[in-house]
Amino acid sequence: MRERIGWASVPLREVAEINPRKSVDLEMTDAVTFVPMAAVDEVSGTITDRVERPLREVRSGFTQFRENDVIVAKITPSMENGKAAIATDLANGVGFGSTEFHVIRSKGALLPDFIWRFVRQRSFRDEAQKVMSGAVGQQRVPAEFLKSYMVPLPPLAEQRRIVDKSNALIARTSRATAELAQIPMLIARYRSIVLDLAFSGRLTRDLRNQNHPDAGSLPEGWSIRALGEISEIQGGIQVGRRRKADEVLVEVPYLRVANVQRGWLKLDEIKTISVTETERDRLLLREGDVLMNEGGDRDKLGRGWVWEEQIDPCIHQNHVFRIRLKDGTLPPKYLSHFANEKGQSYFFDEGTQTTNLASISKRKVAALPVPVPPWEEAAEISRRIEAAFGWLDRVVADHTTAMEFLPKLEAAIWTKAFSGALVSQDATEEPADALLARQEAGARQSTVSNRRHPKSDPKEIKTMVSRTSLSAVLSSADGWVSGQEAFELCGIGANAATEDIEALYSELRELDINGQIESKPVTDDQGRKLYDRLRWKRS
Repeated sequence: MRERIGWASVPLREVAEINPRKSVDLEMTDAVTFVPMAAVDEVSGTITDRVERPLREVRSGFTQFRENDVIVAKITPSMENGKAAIATDLANGVGFGSTEFHVIRSKGALLPDFIWRFVRQRSFRDEAQKVMSGAVGQQRVPAEFLKSYMVPLPPLAEQRRIVDKSNALIARTSRATAELAQIPMLIARYRSIVLDLAFSGRLTRDLRNQNHPDAGSLPEGWSIRALGEISEIQGGIQVGRRRKADEVLVEVPYLRVANVQRGWLKLDEIKTISVTETERDRLLLREGDVLMNEGGDRDKLGRGWVWEEQIDPCIHQNHVFRIRLKDGTLPPKYLSHFANEKGQSYFFDEGTQTTNLASISKRKVAALPVPVPPWEEAAEISRRIEAAFGWLDRVVADHTTAMEFLPKLEAAIWTKAFSGALVSQDATEEPADALLARQEAGARQSTVSNRRHPKSDPKEIKTMVSRTSLSAVLSSADGWVSGQEAFELCGIGANAATEDIEALYSELRELDINGQIESKPVTDDQGRKLYDRLRWKRS
């Protein structure tokens, strides 16, 4: 693993307040932002549906947060699903929301965006899930878990680079996810178009020496036949019927509605039934039989597929029809594709509905109008449909693989980001230990200021300073100066504006590149670095 220059690993409580106490300097009629749990989108990690309410309506019984706080769901399943967001654009800088939020408020050493990205990691959520407590369905992540969780602390400038780079990479994976989400719809549309072409004769127009007929008419040699004219239709066995005590029964597997899907057979769970030998022989399925559902939900009437003797012997229950085509009429898959695609609206319209169950009669199934081409063309149509659908199945497999890969790619991005391997590092940037020291100094100064001015404006104010250049401070110093002392002599204190801090670091890098300064690390007895000393390089 790459060495993390200037990083530290600290409990989250050292760099952030967890669930800070309520504190708001507003009138009861002033507007604040209200964020219920449902307003936090678990996919984007943003607040998508916020409302404004007067403070008096929400000041009690809700969780308070302020601008740039990170709110994290603590209750199942919202936490596991990734409901966490940065609170921004709040009315009067104040928000209230569900009591099922934990609030994380940076003390200054960690960027809110960095915290948000960290707690949105799947690995973090998995760890949080392990410590949940409470009744089933009401389990919550304790605040102590957040307080004691060890987080990486890079230099502030590197945090910004990590956030910017990860945002750019995740934006690309999000776009890829959105584009891939369109694939199933396109596949379904392609399947439908193939079948439209197949059953109108246009898929095999190259086989005929004639112009394609007008829309709505069939090619020469085709006809419309009722399904009952070209097949034998058989209902199945009634499950649970009473039997005579002296009946001799045999046990045999049978197909239920749940086994007969649209375009495939689900055979992972096959039940058995006791029937007479006569019933078994009459209902035995054989290769090439077309199965269609007789009952169930209305949109599932007539769905089915072709039996290929996967189980022998096997029969079917009364909610599944067996259609056995007459020799020389149609290939079984031609009929099944047609019934699943073009017959679906027919079955829906012709079916009957009771309170909980829809069904279609054998007479209605037999009346299904089917386009019948010459046998050779019907066989070629079946072959072309299977070839096109085979290609689509490969596309589906590739799509599934890609959708499974993207979350792993995002996890890899986070692993690199929070291990120091995602962006470049700069040894001249303010290290974590100095960042923590500045944060602590700022906290002490803020405490003193609050004691002197208890009713001051609660909004955070960054002081723009008129600073002395680092070159002037070091060139006038007599010998080595600690980095912290040099910063203070330049006028950079705990409440300095970010722009001033970055300008000073920029000057420090330039002086180092030009060879105008020297630096020396100060270590403890075990060789661990404490801070850097700086000195002007005399000519």
